[in-house]
Amino acid sequence: MYIPKRQSLVERFWPKVDKCGADECWPWNGATTSRFGYGYLGRIPAGPGGPFVPQLLAHRVSYELNCGPIPDGMLIRHTCDNPPCVNPAHLLVGTIADNMHDRDERGRGYNRRGHRNGRAKLNPDQVAEIRERHSAGETQASLVRAFGVSQPTISRVILRQSYDE
Repeated sequence: MYIPKRQSLVERFWPKVDKCGADECWPWNGATTSRFGYGYLGRIPAGPGGPFVPQLLAHRVSYELNCGPIPDGMLIRHTCDNPPCVNPAHLLVGTIADNMHDRDERGRGYNRRGHRNGRAKLNPDQVAEIRERHSAGETQASLVRAFGVSQPTISRVILRQSYDE
């Protein structure tokens, strides 16, 4: 009877990596999460004949294999913004706050304000016109009719609580 030899984490990991140049992304060619595209390894044995560990994120495995353990409570950030990349030169330890800062700095955040919000109804020219017309004495009710938005929207534009970039 054939009993397959269990492969080590290293033996399972590197064949699924397309190692390019040292400065290039090294894409993970194994399974990826459907929502965000991060690579992962399926269940792996915790030890010889022991229980299985649930799936591991490939970029975290790469970091640990190349740089050492990840401190408790920390995560691994990509400097390349490429979720399947496992090049250790593109990976940094950080906090959730660091990761959110990276996201916002790179324009990937979901909290886009003003005309950058996908649901915005006004563009920068319209915002300037609303403020100009209101300063010249036009009422908010008139501006509501002219621009087809709600009175609270007009009020927030005038008070620079919205669309103030």
